[in-house]
Amino acid sequence: MVRSTIQSQSIVSLAPAPRPQGSSLARQATDATFQKAPANFHVFVAAGVGENAGAETLLFNFSAATTLTHIKMANKNFVIVPGGSCYEGNHYNRGESCSLLVRFTPQGPGHRLGFVQMTNSSETAVTSFGLVGNGYAPILSFTPAQITTVTGTATAGTGTINNATNMTVDGGDVLYIADVGNNRIKEIDSSGAIGTISPAFATPQSLAVDSLGIIYSANTAGTYYFSYFAPWATQTAYGTTYAPGSCTPNTPCPLTTVGMSKPANMSIDAYDNLFFEEGTKGAAEMPVANVSGGAGSFNLWYLTNQFVYSNGTPASFAVDASGNLYNSYIYNTANTCFLLEEPLYNAEYSPTANRVAGGVKCGFSGDGGKASGAEISNKIGQIAFDIAGNLYFADAGNQRIRRIDAVTGIISTIAGNGTAGNAGDGGAAVFATISNPTGLAVDSQGQVYFLTNAPTAGPTQSIRKLGTFGYWKWTYQAKGTISAPKIFTVSNTGNQPLALSANAFFGGTNPTDFATDPSTTSCGLTAGATLAAGHTCQVGIVFKPSTVGTRTASLLFPGNTVAGINSIQLVGIGYLGTPTITITSPSGTATKGTTITFTASVTSTPTTKPTGTVTFKVNGTQIGSPITLSSGTASTTFTEATANTYTLTATYNGDVNYPAATATKSLVVSGTIKAGVQVNLAPAVEPASACGPASFAVRVLSASDGTPTGTVELMSGSTSLGSAVLRDGIATLSTTANTRGTQSFFAKYGGDDLHQAGVSASVTKRIPAAGVCNGETRARGFSAVSAIRIR
Repeated sequence: MVRSTIQSQSIVSLAPAPRPQGSSLARQATDATFQKAPANFHVFVAAGVGENAGAETLLFNFSAATTLTHIKMANKNFVIVPGGSCYEGNHYNRGESCSLLVRFTPQGPGHRLGFVQMTNSSETAVTSFGLVGNGYAPILSFTPAQITTVTGTATAGTGTINNATNMTVDGGDVLYIADVGNNRIKEIDSSGAIGTISPAFATPQSLAVDSLGIIYSANTAGTYYFSYFAPWATQTAYGTTYAPGSCTPNTPCPLTTVGMSKPANMSIDAYDNLFFEEGTKGAAEMPVANVSGGAGSFNLWYLTNQFVYSNGTPASFAVDASGNLYNSYIYNTANTCFLLEEPLYNAEYSPTANRVAGGVKCGFSGDGGKASGAEISNKIGQIAFDIAGNLYFADAGNQRIRRIDAVTGIISTIAGNGTAGNAGDGGAAVFATISNPTGLAVDSQGQVYFLTNAPTAGPTQSIRKLGTFGYWKWTYQAKGTISAPKIFTVSNTGNQPLALSANAFFGGTNPTDFATDPSTTSCGLTAGATLAAGHTCQVGIVFKPSTVGTRTASLLFPGNTVAGINSIQLVGIGYLGTPTITITSPSGTATKGTTITFTASVTSTPTTKPTGTVTFKVNGTQIGSPITLSSGTASTTFTEATANTYTLTATYNGDVNYPAATATKSLVVSGTIKAGVQVNLAPAVEPASACGPASFAVRVLSASDGTPTGTVELMSGSTSLGSAVLRDGIATLSTTANTRGTQSFFAKYGGDDLHQAGVSASVTKRIPAAGVCNGETRARGFSAVSAIRIR
């Protein structure tokens, strides 16, 4: 056994005081009793948030002459009030005493922990005196809640935590993390300050904190160590070689005799019984209240838990306030995924487990219904409970954090959209991406903390948090129109009824743009309405923007919650209507290697016209920078060197009045660049005796190599008068119309696989009346006529 003790006894001590009993100490059967509190600890009468329970006297004795140099209260749950006789700078002789008057003002429900810290002229170390009591308060938690990354747990995308799977919260709402990769226990207090504890062994893996704030931890592989660390600076470690015995509730074994087999997750109930995973029997139980003062010994017994056996790394294992055991049971990786609950009596004497969630198929389903009919993944992280008894677990295989309501058994997702990632801070947690969530903890304010992989590759992790605010954002809503209701789940995760009454109201910058929806609101927002601890209700909220732009408000629930800060943050964007975007060019075809003009038109029904920019893309690749609209249109150009079918996308990026809109179009780019042509048209040679319709000769010349093929038409205006097939690039065309007189004619060439289409210049000719001859003869061949070249 390895044993170490830090800090000797101070010359300043806290005089024993009568301990509160019965309902004055604990108002509920599962609340901590603190009956085993060590010396230098003061237990306060239970109090509710906002309740004035009066000040209690703490008497300090001096075993040697000294001067008090500093007195500090280390937690907001306890306040020093005037009237005591302990003052900084006062000198006290051996055998003298002084007093502090301290009032217990709980900042949340559950057992509350704090310390009075003193320094004196005779000692360099700070002496801490423990303060503890049960607090009672309702706590409002919302789904969806706003998600953030805890400050200091990620820097430039890299997490400050490494390979952790386990964390816990003490009664003072200090968060502890078993930072495996850094061989430290991290602690984050309620102010956000981050500190570290170096355990007496390396690689702490699992953690639990009892009602007096004492930390219990076990390491990873090798020789299995166990230690406890008292916040007043005493740490003791045990490294006994594992030698299992017949350890039962009736005949427990000393820890120093049997040791531990692959200890993993630890959990502690309201009576300070410590439970941990164990590699031979599945689980073990060990009371720790009798050693909280640093004396006594740890005695343990094995529990018959037939499903959880530790392999040296934490699985999913927890105990609730009543001592019921919970764990995940995965069989055949994909066929059976359960969360199981085993009453403590069963685990001790008659192993029988109850299914809490999951089924004979692993997957994801069931949100909004009974957890016993839902599917969960085959990778489950830590399990945790809030003050009201609701169960939370990290459904790592589904990239979600899920909750099972203690009263109804309803399961829901409270964080994660199912996609692995690290985005969404500041928004609704249910739409955020999270990555491989492992460790999980819930503080007394109902805030849910979980470990998630940081953006940078590797084992680094950050901590993300679901805070006290609900959150929703309406992306766009037409001015003066009412949105569909957004439904919030409102939960009382405290231990005292919440007086809802008619106190909920909208505040903030634009409160009149939001309203509750009676048809989807089940919370009683009338005088006298309450929400019991552990119960939930729903509030539906609609958004009706009075003008365009961003609109904000908060739905406040001042009631009697801690600090009255529980509210739903609401953001909406008002706009005039939906714009229409149309791709007006190019047409559906083009030739590779040619310059293609890409034009989009953005229109709207309201007279206020859309402004802003349009982004152009070809097959998802953006063309240059967004183009600013001019008179409702924007254009760019591009070329494609490969014959293929392309998807053109034009996206209007929106402005203060209108949301974004997108149009798409297919473009077929041919594989050949066609040559331009020159089309020549001339009247054909006619004898002097010729009468009736006139004939024309047409020649089509290629702008490059090759002889054009295909057909040509003789046109007069938009009327086709006849057609002919080119032979060696030449054809003869005759008029077929009965119209007589002077007319204008031109030839139209339709193109072929190698040549573009083209038209000739116009030729004017007089068509004689029927039976009338021309009376002249001209030489055959082409005269000088106009031609057009098309490239």
